[in-house]
Amino acid sequence: MKTKLIGLLAIIIAVSASAFTAPKKVNNFTSYKWFLITDGVAVGAQVPQADATYIQDSTTPPTESGCSGTTNQCVSGFLASQVNGSNQLKDNHQMPAQQSQEQN
Repeated sequence: MKTKLIGLLAIIIAVSASAFTAPKKVNNFTSYKWFLITDGVAVGAQVPQADATYIQDSTTPPTESGCSGTTNQCVSGFLASQVNGSNQLKDNHQMPAQQSQEQN
């Protein structure tokens, strides 16, 4: 009986120890293609191709001077699938995947 009890205790300890191991940390940072948006494109609106000027690829948004207020888009991030090989929006119907700055 003692050997079964010791075996059962060993199993309980093993299960308990594995339940408290820390999960692996995964960093899921999305890299966006950031564009400076011409004044006049409302927040949450589709961005016309001619109104978007490529800035950079980054997981964090760039800071642009002249962006203040809350009326229109200023700096918006798009997924690589929304941008062509020349770093231009594919068409006039692209919604920003991320918006970091707005302007008056």
